[in-house]
Amino acid sequence: MLNRTETSGDHYARAIPQTPLRRVGEEFLLAWTLLTRIPAPGFRLQTQANLGSAFWAYPAIGAAVGAIGAAVYVISIELGLGMLSTFVMALAAMALATGAFHEDGLGDFMDGIGGGRTRERKLEIMRDSRLGTYGVLALVTFVLLSTTLLFELKNTGWQPAFGGFAAVFICVGTFQRAALGLPLVLLKPVRSDGLTADTPQPRYRIVALGILIATLISFLLLGPAATAVVFGASMLAALGVTWLAWRQLGGRTGDALGAAASLAGVVSVAALVVFGNAQSGL
Repeated sequence: MLNRTETSGDHYARAIPQTPLRRVGEEFLLAWTLLTRIPAPGFRLQTQANLGSAFWAYPAIGAAVGAIGAAVYVISIELGLGMLSTFVMALAAMALATGAFHEDGLGDFMDGIGGGRTRERKLEIMRDSRLGTYGVLALVTFVLLSTTLLFELKNTGWQPAFGGFAAVFICVGTFQRAALGLPLVLLKPVRSDGLTADTPQPRYRIVALGILIATLISFLLLGPAATAVVFGASMLAALGVTWLAWRQLGGRTGDALGAAASLAGVVSVAALVVFGNAQSGL
């Protein structure tokens, strides 16, 4: 359990000179405990760190989750397993690492958008823990597309600049979390309670820093051209979910954020398939 020992009306108050490094560490751990189910060291909040100011660390956490998928991919290939089963296991490992955090949001978001006629009814459906037809279809489609698109990408023959095909998991993972910056910074929370309400709207420079971190990681692993493809695809997908949440709900919810991250991932891999086919045809 986290304990804050000081409070302030300004969520982004500057850290006192003795605590800037502590604040960075607290923000990283806040992002880690939010986005993964992997145990982190216990800590007490002694600065003004919060889930909004911690956004810069989200892409780094995404890279770590992607590295888990990459490790499962490499080990499975070394064991001689087939490509499709390898991809399924890598995706499952990443879902386990996050507690299927984003996938749960995708299912609930699609249930609400598809099943409710009014804004209030959509929000009510999203809070229901039971999964409906729209949510099931969305999750089945998401898993099938993620697996088959990875398989198609592998068959294009394109290889990342560094790290082999495993780098795809890391870079897509980092941009999935970077894409969360768009709904976070562009939309206000719909509800006055819950995790989304407890996440202050990040400042633009914090979102820009997070996207820059994702871009640098991808630039080193995928190269400049593929990075531009993943950047554009992930941001476009997140922008689409942001617009849909605004039109249908009037703001952001945690489920909308999960949908943005999930769709940013699958659209990014689809864009890389197109890119890989174009590269092989040159």
